[in-house]
Amino acid sequence: MHRQALVVFARYPEPGTVKTRLACGVGAARACEINEKLLRYAFGVVSDFQKRCPETAIEISLAAGERVDDFRRRFDLPWPVLPQKEGHLGQRMAEAFERLFAQGYSRTVLMGSDVYDICPEDLRTAFAFLESHDAVVGPTRDGGFYAIGLRRPCPEIFAYSAWGSADVLQRTQEQLRRLGLSQAVLALRTDIDRPEDLSFLKGHWAFQNSVGVIVPSLNPPHDFQPWLENLRRILWPEDTVCVVQGTSSPQLKKPLRENGWIWVQSPVGRGLQLNTGARCCPGQILWFLHRDCFPGLCAPYHVRKIGRDCGMALGAFRLAFSPTNRALRAVARWANWRTQVFRLPYGDQGLFCRRETFEAVGGFGTPYLMEDVDFVRACRRHGRLWVAPEVPPTSSRRYLAHGILKASLWNHATLFAHFLGVSNEVLYRRYHKMSLAQMTPTSAQREVLGN
Repeated sequence: MHRQALVVFARYPEPGTVKTRLACGVGAARACEINEKLLRYAFGVVSDFQKRCPETAIEISLAAGERVDDFRRRFDLPWPVLPQKEGHLGQRMAEAFERLFAQGYSRTVLMGSDVYDICPEDLRTAFAFLESHDAVVGPTRDGGFYAIGLRRPCPEIFAYSAWGSADVLQRTQEQLRRLGLSQAVLALRTDIDRPEDLSFLKGHWAFQNSVGVIVPSLNPPHDFQPWLENLRRILWPEDTVCVVQGTSSPQLKKPLRENGWIWVQSPVGRGLQLNTGARCCPGQILWFLHRDCFPGLCAPYHVRKIGRDCGMALGAFRLAFSPTNRALRAVARWANWRTQVFRLPYGDQGLFCRRETFEAVGGFGTPYLMEDVDFVRACRRHGRLWVAPEVPPTSSRRYLAHGILKASLWNHATLFAHFLGVSNEVLYRRYHKMSLAQMTPTSAQREVLGN
């Protein structure tokens, strides 16, 4: 079997060092934000590609002198991040190919990280072409290329020191022909280098919408600051986190903004809190996330996919628990089967939708409990449910605290009672062992409630 590898050339997103031509028109800080968005989009595309081609080895390659350790901490990638050697771009590309071929890979593709319209199919096609061609190139509109693949080292095509000119693609293809190497060409794509290129981003589903994450809690944000910091690390520039603290007597009348997130108080009740967060949080896409869920790097990329098709009204992730065991895996399999067959995900699966859908259904109509079930059913009347391929782990502490079988049976009994018309107040009292008048739970209760 052929061994194949994909290398992503990237730069650490730091103002003044990336997208310098773009920065001349929009400023260094804005250019850096755009570079980071393109980088996170590229990681999402690579993740999608790997799901279809899991046998492909993937690595991220940073230019010499880049902050490799900071890059690893900032993005927490599932792939190795390696520094490039010194030299001009051509020398660094040649070295990457030579190293991987020396390791036994027979097909290697190198891609850039600043192309806004690259897709997983481009990468699958590149490796497919290498089955019958010596080389493959992916051309860009400015005369360069966004990807190049080879079946053997070819340092001659990388010997040139100039790599920013409009003849790079033509020069490379002519050199391949002189060497007698067969070549294939991928679809034409566009890299974002100049201010006039920004117009391309406006119509693209991944770049035209920002995401607002709404997190209901019974605790103030400083009680789970590490979780918030991890969440901020995976979000894209301009995305926002809004923490809505439920309390019996809200003191914080206006949203407090600090450290890249918003904090507001609301009467206790997850439906009430989520509606409050949606009003306070900017973003064309709303992501309702429980703080016992731990989404990975590419989750915001998948959340943005709800903007690809106006026929998709609601999105959710598949369920998995951490830590887990055989019984919890059975619970997760049931939840995922229920989602697939009955189109009924629960709130712990990270529901997300476009703001226009949220407003069309009137938000969460159920104030205290089962708000997720009613919201999903309302959204389904406006379009399809889309289930994202990523599986962010959810804490199993509530199941372990109550007992797995007991907690699962109690959840289903509560759902059945809700469908029979039992009032939300009665369900809340039975489920949480407290009345609506007891709106300030103890710290121990907060831990068990998972809020």
